[in-house]
Amino acid sequence: MNNPTDCNLPVKFNILFQWLLLALLLPILFFSSCGKQPVFHEYKLINTGSWSSDSSYVFNVTINDTAVLYDLSIGVRHTGDYPYQNLWLFVKQTTPDHKITHDTIFCTMADYTGKWYGAGNGSIYTLQVPLHKHFHYNKTGTYQYSIVHGMRDDILKGMNGIGLKLEIVNGEE
Repeated sequence: MNNPTDCNLPVKFNILFQWLLLALLLPILFFSSCGKQPVFHEYKLINTGSWSSDSSYVFNVTINDTAVLYDLSIGVRHTGDYPYQNLWLFVKQTTPDHKITHDTIFCTMADYTGKWYGAGNGSIYTLQVPLHKHFHYNKTGTYQYSIVHGMRDDILKGMNGIGLKLEIVNGEE
């Protein structure tokens, strides 16, 4: 004779499996929907460790979606040989329709005691400096960013690289 509860076993297992699957997928969906998704992230090396004031670093970023919010930041890589607590950067943006805008960025590299900001990896430090936060691009196409330093010294020692990072902002930040 069959036990009457045996016929409910596949249904109970199916419901339990669905709840377990839901419990596993919800956190994944939640965490993947928040935060930032990188669209572009590139570094240009300064091979000599010294950045000349007449050397510009150029990044070409292709934008396909104007409906999303973006964060744009500049990455600065340097060693402890960098002689200052700050850094001035001049950023030129050229839009797909050839309109040009200029930004002047002040980067605080170290505190008053000389402790470097940013992440350290051995003797190299990386600092992400916000350029624009939570903004939309007006047009699709390729945007060109050109970065030069604006310090009084023609040659900046201790500089290893300049980068540009563009991220899509997905959730509340």
